Amino acid sequence: MNLTPRDGGPVILTGEPNAIPLPDGTSVKALLYRAATRGPAATIVVCPGGMGTGMFEIVEWAASRLSAAGFHVVSMNYRGDLPTHDPDDISAAFDWLTRQPFADAGRIGLFGVSRGGNAALRAAAADHRFKAVATFGAVSDFLQQAFGTAAFAPARHRLITGWLGDPVTNRAFYEQIQAIDHVQGIVQPLLLLHGEHDMHAPVEQSIMVRDKVVAAGNPDVTLELFPVLGHFGEVVPSGFAYDHLASRFIPFFREKLG
Repeated sequence: MNLTPRDGGPVILTGEPNAIPLPDGTSVKALLYRAATRGPAATIVVCPGGMGTGMFEIVEWAASRLSAAGFHVVSMNYRGDLPTHDPDDISAAFDWLTRQPFADAGRIGLFGVSRGGNAALRAAAADHRFKAVATFGAVSDFLQQAFGTAAFAPARHRLITGWLGDPVTNRAFYEQIQAIDHVQGIVQPLLLLHGEHDMHAPVEQSIMVRDKVVAAGNPDVTLELFPVLGHFGEVVPSGFAYDHLASRFIPFFREKLG
């Protein structure tokens, strides 16, 4: 496995700053990575993780590798700290791309990491204009995280409930925002990547998504688990398996988007 060293210094963002307009007249920040191609090309909307409005730095490794592989890429923020409107913001990115001459509107895919994986799954279920979706370390069941961390990871429990509220009194909100309650609507090809050493999103969160999407009638679902990877693609103490992960989702998008 070819690893990116852990001491590579601060993340340098290589995308071009842009803004995606929202229906309410506001906008979200975005970074555009233009591939060296001629004419309209397949484009990937990359959805970052992180609380708040999302962090571009978390997905720079994926966006830059997708662009180098010949895809145009848009990495985007979200309008709010809570994930309530994440799928709407992602659909707004699709609308924006349809007005850009470089993007082929019939070949737009989704890639999400962590919270961005949850957002990508929700967006794919609601907006079938996206033709393929891939995730890494998707957090798909916030209720499981909130209840499951109460006993053995109290600091993590406080972090989650401080962000999303009490899972008992706010259960309806959790069900609204967690992908596991919506993924039965995904009809597109789906690739789920997850590290078995993920201490933030348990690996069963992707397993449950796979099972539910397949049970709903979508057979084009691939789940790959990586025994030594953590939530951020890290292989402790050696480095990050970014190239190894890209070797899975880049061929996937080439096959599914043409």
